[in-house]
Amino acid sequence: MLNKHEGNLLLVSALVCIPMLLLQGLWLAPPASPLTLLLVLMTTLIGFSLLLLLTHSVRKGEQERQEQRWLLALQQRDPAMLESPQAQTALRQLLASFSEAELDAHRQISELQQQATQDEMTGLRNRHAFRRDLTELLLQETTQTAILVLIRATELARLNAQRGFQSGDAYIRDISNLINLVVNRFPGHQVYRISGSDFAVLLPSDINIPPHLLGQEFKRAFDHYHRERELENVAYTGLTQLSRAQNIEAILARADLALARAQTETINGWAIQQHDHSSNLHGQQHWKRVLEDLLSQPDCITLFSQPVQAFNRDMVPYQDISARFSNREGIQLPTDTLFAMAQRLEMLMRLEQMLITHVMRQYRAFDQQTHRWGINLSSCLLQNSAFLIWFDHQLQKDANISANLVFALDEEHLKHNMIGGKRLFELLRRHGSRSTIRNFGKGMDSFTLLHELRPDYVKLDPLLLGTLERDIANQQFVRMIVDVSHRMGCLVIAEGVEELGQKQLLQGMYVDGLQGYLIARPQELRPDIPHPGVFTGDVSTSAGSE
Repeated sequence: MLNKHEGNLLLVSALVCIPMLLLQGLWLAPPASPLTLLLVLMTTLIGFSLLLLLTHSVRKGEQERQEQRWLLALQQRDPAMLESPQAQTALRQLLASFSEAELDAHRQISELQQQATQDEMTGLRNRHAFRRDLTELLLQETTQTAILVLIRATELARLNAQRGFQSGDAYIRDISNLINLVVNRFPGHQVYRISGSDFAVLLPSDINIPPHLLGQEFKRAFDHYHRERELENVAYTGLTQLSRAQNIEAILARADLALARAQTETINGWAIQQHDHSSNLHGQQHWKRVLEDLLSQPDCITLFSQPVQAFNRDMVPYQDISARFSNREGIQLPTDTLFAMAQRLEMLMRLEQMLITHVMRQYRAFDQQTHRWGINLSSCLLQNSAFLIWFDHQLQKDANISANLVFALDEEHLKHNMIGGKRLFELLRRHGSRSTIRNFGKGMDSFTLLHELRPDYVKLDPLLLGTLERDIANQQFVRMIVDVSHRMGCLVIAEGVEELGQKQLLQGMYVDGLQGYLIARPQELRPDIPHPGVFTGDVSTSAGSE
């Protein structure tokens, strides 16, 4: 069907072309002259031109109409709007492709959203999802009976250091499974991993369990795991009930206060906090009282030792000393939380001073003048000149003890405070004490640190050991660390060794010492044990040249 414009063009062409054709016939009837032939040729060309123009215009108009029909059919996703069966088939194929691409885009968006709100290690929802869901829950009318649970897994740092990152990751996954095991019977529950060692649980208003019974169930689950794995502790639980339209930060502060109380009452303990009057301030005051009590009674410290086995005759084995703290009631306190709160309350220097003094006193009491003890220092004290002055005077008091102490600091903190690190390492050399960089080998910057500080030992980052047996690049990196360290007169210790394959591989790399559960577990230091710890090395050790 032609439109009006195309009909007009056809009519004009017909009116022009028909007379020209008739004229050609008349001209051609008598004998044609050259002029006649020329006129015939011209009129023919003009006619064909007009016909071509008309054809092009008609085709263009038809194309535009087809495009409009296709566009309308696409918009309405209806192939029946097209005239030809071929066009309908093509449109169906095109629509199928569009639908597949649309579904794929939705899948990708869904995956990205899931990644943004999901913890990769545990499969739980993450902190972003937690705050979103908590905000939505606080808008509900029945929020008054909903429960928020905060759980802190306090053994992560210790497991990473002593057994390796694989053990730390397994521990976090186990805690995740234990939490799910406790709350799975409550419909509508949500479990989150909101930081490295912190979890949260949101329980809706229609659950039929009082908060204190829920706290008891968590403790039973953690106590059972505690007995199975022989850990210092497992996790602590803080609970609070929600109030509609309340500020999120106030709720979190209240739950955090409950968690703070739980960590000072019993191993794997729980506590409930219902009031939110300056909860954050109350939480800090609570820990301040705990720390003040702790600092007034040095006997609350229990020392544990774990041997560092010598692989190399030039290395003298030593005992790595760790401390555990208890309150007045004899309840063991989570060490990492204790030091974190001491730092927050500006009481870390006093706590560190008490610990160093106690260790040196115990060394004197054990009369271990031929044995070395290793002590971990809080790296954040590197910037504290008052602490460094006190530490200098402390080491001066007994040269024999100072000469048998090995002080370790974390690589990450030393990297960010090179000046304080140099000052401390020079101080240790001046008194004959040894120095160690822990968690060494996070990158090529480690070698700069090695060159600047010149430690006596480096302890390999346990993360390097986790993939050592199957990662050739990792093996090459460890060999490079060993080679460079030896050239600089530094001994290399592998910390967190748990598998025999790791030990054999490290021995072939000429690592100087080993520490970990494969060698020995930490043991309590007792006066009736003259030589704490058990050395299980297969090489004879001597004082050598170290």
